[in-house]
Amino acid sequence: MVKQRRHGLALIDVIIGSVMLAVGLAIVISMSSRSLLRQGDAERQITASWLADEIFAMILVVGPEEYEKTYPDSGEFEQPFKQFSYQIEIEEGATYYSPVDAQVTIFWDVAGNKHNVKMETKIARRHGEDQDRAPAEPIDREARYWEEIEANQ
Repeated sequence: MVKQRRHGLALIDVIIGSVMLAVGLAIVISMSSRSLLRQGDAERQITASWLADEIFAMILVVGPEEYEKTYPDSGEFEQPFKQFSYQIEIEEGATYYSPVDAQVTIFWDVAGNKHNVKMETKIARRHGEDQDRAPAEPIDREARYWEEIEANQ
């Protein structure tokens, strides 16, 4: 009789162990799926910030006045960033010599939920005529690199 009870207890131990293993695996899978969703959201936020930075760089290079005349103030990005769209607001400063306020908002949609990143900065106007910024003599960077290596040997 004693042996039959032990066999029954062994079966109960296996069942309890299996249930505990199943619960543990369910928790691990749930946590990993949440972390994957958060990672995807973080990647899209980084991409949106990078795209906004690119627009700010273009405004800076071209100049705020010329940018408003040349480029649209809203639209969609080209591939591979087709899921992102943007809106740009450039507000004039108090005087001609004060910087302009530039604001870029990047929008994207994930499974019906709308997200956005809004960035603001001040950009100085470009005064005077464009100057030629090319160096007087061409720079041979490869030759400079090898000269340094040979000098250190």
